Amino acid sequence: MTSPSRPTRLVRWSELFRLALTPKWLGSLLLVLVLVTCFVGLSAWQVDRAQHKNDVAASSGVDELKDFNDVMDAQAPMPGILADQRVSLSGHWIPDAQIVVPGRVQDGDTGYWVVTMFAPDGGHLGEGVEAASADEKTIAIPVVRGFTTDEDTAMTSEARDGQVELTARIGPIEGPVEGNDLPEGQVHTVSTSQIVNLFPDLLTYSGFLIPEKATGAAASVGTDGLAQVPTTTTRDEGGFDLQSAVYALEWIIFAAMALYMWFQLLRDDYLRRRLGEDSHDSEKSVEYVVVKPAGDATIDPEVMSGLTGLPAHRHGGAKPGRKRSKNADARNTDTRTTGGN
Repeated sequence: MTSPSRPTRLVRWSELFRLALTPKWLGSLLLVLVLVTCFVGLSAWQVDRAQHKNDVAASSGVDELKDFNDVMDAQAPMPGILADQRVSLSGHWIPDAQIVVPGRVQDGDTGYWVVTMFAPDGGHLGEGVEAASADEKTIAIPVVRGFTTDEDTAMTSEARDGQVELTARIGPIEGPVEGNDLPEGQVHTVSTSQIVNLFPDLLTYSGFLIPEKATGAAASVGTDGLAQVPTTTTRDEGGFDLQSAVYALEWIIFAAMALYMWFQLLRDDYLRRRLGEDSHDSEKSVEYVVVKPAGDATIDPEVMSGLTGLPAHRHGGAKPGRKRSKNADARNTDTRTTGGN
């Protein structure tokens, strides 16, 4: 027989379902479902981003050719949206302000970038930047003139003097690398913070340029033993974005956790109600009315034992062992008497 305090599994699920249909828990479930819908939507967005990450860059208009001075300010942070932006500009090289960056890979070969500072016509400082020293310094931006696997070629390459017109893409500036283990004139990264230390007479930008095309008598891009660097060097050209995929999985986990937490709270509420009912039932103890026979001072211990389940001697009756001892004494007395006769 099933105890009332321990319902069958089917009964428990039925009671839990009825509790879930109460206004309180239906309202909380609706809120959880709204959150789950948002989480699943964010997960789907991350999945789409992982599969079509290049569409994001294309939709931002980076392939549209813009005037360099309209999008870039010297001595000012570069917005991330400008990474890979195509720009056009004119100006001239500063041949003495040149660095060589080793450890670059192109077409499977490891070699060197030759980076020369370029002074754009009409270059200007960003808003709010002190312009007191601008008249004494030249505004210039690093430009990757080419790649070579030969260190001597990289170190001796020089840009020509004269006017140059460039069509290029903006590359995000690289972080500096500590240490001076390289030969003089070489640095680990294209870092403007290092460049301004090497060439204190220059003011620069938070970015560098990779030319698509250079025209003019002093073009100097991909010449004199240098190979032109593809403008896709700093671009992510496709594939599956693992980081976005991980974010998508995290949003699904959040959705599952929201549902799980709602169910756990519902179950805890159900258990509290069950414990409350069991406690209430236990307080409803059965009361017995025992009537003593007329003239008796106490209730028969055997009767009390039947009511309480305790041994009779706990209610004043004789212990079983003691009773057997009296019977044994009586038998011994009868034996002695018979023997005496």
